[in-house]
Amino acid sequence: MSKVKKILGGVLALIVLIIISVAVKFSTDRNNPYKNTIAESLIPTFKEIPIDFTHQFNGTESLPVTASVLIDIDNDGVDELFLGGGYNQQDEIFSYKAGKFVSISKSVGLPIKEHSTTLSGASTDLDNNGFTDLILSREDGIVIYYNTNGKFTPKILEYDLADNATPLGLTLGDVNKDGFTDIFVANYIRKKQMVGQNNFSENYGPQSLLLINNGDHTFKNTTIEAGLEYLHNTFMGILIDIDNDTWLDLVIAYDTGEIRTYKNKGDGTFEKKENPSTNTFGYPMGIAVGDYNNDGLVDFMFSNTGSTVPHFLASGNIEDKSLFNSDWIFFENKGHFVFEDVAEKTQIKDFEFSWGAVFADMNNDGLQELIVAENYIDFPPHKVFKLPGRFLVQKEDHTFVSTEEKSGIVNPNYAITPLVSDFNTDGYLDLVWVNIGSPVLAYINKGGKNNFIKVKLDDNAKNLGAKVEVITTGGKKITEDFIVGEGLTSDQSATLHFGLGKDQVQQVVVRYIGGSEYTFLAPKTNTLLTIPKVSDSIPTTNLSQE
Repeated sequence: MSKVKKILGGVLALIVLIIISVAVKFSTDRNNPYKNTIAESLIPTFKEIPIDFTHQFNGTESLPVTASVLIDIDNDGVDELFLGGGYNQQDEIFSYKAGKFVSISKSVGLPIKEHSTTLSGASTDLDNNGFTDLILSREDGIVIYYNTNGKFTPKILEYDLADNATPLGLTLGDVNKDGFTDIFVANYIRKKQMVGQNNFSENYGPQSLLLINNGDHTFKNTTIEAGLEYLHNTFMGILIDIDNDTWLDLVIAYDTGEIRTYKNKGDGTFEKKENPSTNTFGYPMGIAVGDYNNDGLVDFMFSNTGSTVPHFLASGNIEDKSLFNSDWIFFENKGHFVFEDVAEKTQIKDFEFSWGAVFADMNNDGLQELIVAENYIDFPPHKVFKLPGRFLVQKEDHTFVSTEEKSGIVNPNYAITPLVSDFNTDGYLDLVWVNIGSPVLAYINKGGKNNFIKVKLDDNAKNLGAKVEVITTGGKKITEDFIVGEGLTSDQSATLHFGLGKDQVQQVVVRYIGGSEYTFLAPKTNTLLTIPKVSDSIPTTNLSQE
């Protein structure tokens, strides 16, 4: 009996030691692990504004994520905000009016849901009627809310949903260039079938799916023939032209696995390409997408458990612990599917547990900031010690500095992703922290004196994947990709935003995946540019602007 007591006492002591070590580590993680500084003039500041939405999380029924979408429902050039409800909680759509967010769910005909959680969302004009539709995933499948003149009509997307699969993330694009929007569905194992939270076992989780649009509101599952077969839990993927050959490639974050990059071969198949994460293990969850160093090549940042959880806990059942990486991951694109992990060089590697992430120029200086959601609702130490949510401002040397406290946007809640959009149309991007099991927080950017240009593309198959290049009078070239799904279980704005610093705009070029281009010659700075609806054969010309 005394031997049993000693064993139990030892186990209890070990548990206490683990809890203390995690708690101490977690409490110190709030401090900036880097001793870098930045000029006060570069730090954007924000004012919190009201939004009446507190997500209700049911940990028994639901995976710990929630849907959020920026969608211009009425084509007025200003985004509305969709927020997914928890289990048996209704979804909501908000419009920014008179300094606060107001619910417009009833006026747009947002359908009522029951006995499900809205887990992820995306938006595009699937039926080409000129209005952006809403695509949502729940435990029981995917539903499309077709938008007609600002009113929604629901239709279930028919496809084979595996018994162990929850559709968790959505990204959209015309994979085969047939003029119709295709869907990549990131699938995760159902909540009640999970076996631990650090299970790195092979084939743990369902198959994610590539659904090709048949052009008649139906979709065909081409995952296997496309070369994308892989059984593993998946948080999200992004359809995007990685190598500038006009074909939409695919980057995927496999939880308790590796990051995979696939080249679209243009014949309906994809080729898996090696990257710095190949054959290693981690918790890649959210994906930030942007050309952070303005070299014309798209880069990716991947969230991870970071420094919060001790390696011996986070690495789970991995036999060779040297293959485990808990650090934040940052793929700098070198061209031709060659990537370098520059997380250490850019000084973001050693931050803490993170979820969704977004690249966006929040101070309009021509360089993108990195905004990262933090805090895990199912991790006990987070009940006591809260991470702030990271707001990392980029310096001219392409390193990042944490400024969330000075910017006034510390998030004490359980964040899933940031969303960014210019809600008050002052030319500076505003911020929403999408939180789970806690109130959503919204902030208006206090702005500054830097210039900007915005480009509004129709949200449809023809435009998805387009690359927009802004050339300034100071010789800068700034590129943005028009994609769906950045962040985590979310969708960002269809209006592309470019900070210019003190420069003016010399030229804006839109390059479509179809091979054509559209050029704005000497457009007016500090305006929103829109492209008239013309044929697919688009000449290079001087276009009108709004």
